Amino acid sequence: MKVYGHPLSINVQKVMWLIEELDLSIALEEVDIRHSHRDAQAIAERCPMQQTPVLEDGPNSVWESHTILRYLVACYGNKMWYPDCAFQRSCYERWMDWCLSSFQPVIKVALFSSASDHPHAMSSQAMSSREKALEQCRYHLERIDEVLAEQKYLASDRKTLADIAIGSLVHSLHNEASLTLPPNVSRWYRQLADLPGYQRWIMQAESTLPA
Repeated sequence: MKVYGHPLSINVQKVMWLIEELDLSIALEEVDIRHSHRDAQAIAERCPMQQTPVLEDGPNSVWESHTILRYLVACYGNKMWYPDCAFQRSCYERWMDWCLSSFQPVIKVALFSSASDHPHAMSSQAMSSREKALEQCRYHLERIDEVLAEQKYLASDRKTLADIAIGSLVHSLHNEASLTLPPNVSRWYRQLADLPGYQRWIMQAESTLPA
C-alpha cells in the first residue's frame, strides 16, 4: 500500500497521522500535482477528480481524505477506531462531515488566502473576508470548547476519527497570532501534540497548504 500526496497538504497530513496511529506500514509517495505534469498525470489515472491524497491498496484506489480515513479504520482498525454500532460510528462521522462542510473552508479563507501573510498587500474586500472568516473560526472554536468541557476528546473519552480530522487543522489555528485557543481546546491540542504521529505529520511540517 502507498499514499500519493504532498506532505504539506492538510488532507494528506490527516491520512498519514492516522496511518501512524494504526501502526500500518504505508509509505507516502510524494507528488506535486500543481507543478509537475508527470505527477498530475499519475494521479489522474487513479482519481477522476485529479486530486490528492489517493490511497493505493492493491488494485484499489481510494480518494477523498475522509473516505480514506473511514476505509483505513474499517479495514485495519480495531473496535476503538471502528465500532460495530452504527450510532457510535455516527458520533465521529458527524464531526468529519462538519469539518469538511463548515470548519475547513473557513480556515482556508482565514489562514490560507493568497496574501494572508502580507495583510498590507490585501485588498479591502480580501481583508474583510479574512476578518469574517477569523471571527467564524472563533465561533467554531467556542462550540468545540463547550463539547470538550464534558469529555476528553471530541466524540468520546477516546480518540476517534473526529480528532484526526479536526485536530489536523488546530495546529494552524494555534500558530495564528490573531487567534487564541479556548481553554478546553488548548488542553485537547496539548494532548494531541504529545502524540508522535501528530508531531511528525502535523507539527513538523514547515508550512501547510489548504488542501
